[in-house]
Amino acid sequence: DAPETEASKAPEPSESVTGAYRVLARKYRPQDFTGLGGQEALVRTLTNAIHRGRLAHAFLLTGVRGVGKTTTARIIARALNCIGADGTLDGPTAEPCGVCENCKAIGEDRHMDVLEMDAASRTGVDDIRELIEGVRYRPTSARYKVYIIDEVHMLSRNAFNALLKTLEEPPEHVKFIFCTTETGKIPVTVLSRCQRFDLRRVEVDTLMAHLGSITQ
Repeated sequence: DAPETEASKAPEPSESVTGAYRVLARKYRPQDFTGLGGQEALVRTLTNAIHRGRLAHAFLLTGVRGVGKTTTARIIARALNCIGADGTLDGPTAEPCGVCENCKAIGEDRHMDVLEMDAASRTGVDDIRELIEGVRYRPTSARYKVYIIDEVHMLSRNAFNALLKTLEEPPEHVKFIFCTTETGKIPVTVLSRCQRFDLRRVEVDTLMAHLGSITQ
């Protein structure tokens, strides 16, 4: 074997060299529950629900903009569908591996069974009908078919009515995750069928510690 030289010990090319630069918000986005700093109550409740096999069929994540609602929704989708690094996990886990095909596909926004919709731009009843048309079909490769609807409060009244029927009688293979900044605009009939989590604004000390670890 050739002796190790200074060149062979050189670090990997930086993102600026490889052209694979990612903005910090994406690069350091939490990938599991342990990375959700400042949301201990949510993590504890979801972890206990997973361990006891008492998962709701619909989750409502609320909080101010930028607090991590969509990120949390994707982590929940991973937890529901992770099959483990060796592919033998047969149920949801509070510690998604991040390396199985389901985890990687969800992290890269390319999983066919995890569907995201921005209700701010698709507010009509036809949009919801198109989305829930696939509810009756079982997942292609995942354990659950997960529907993540961002800014859900922007849906029209007719769209909510179309969604309500499915929330009342959801198939066992479907989970809904709603994200919103304004719960007051969501009909009570929909709210009552969701398990609600209020994401807290992250404390300054927690932010400082996190930013410190990133800079190091």
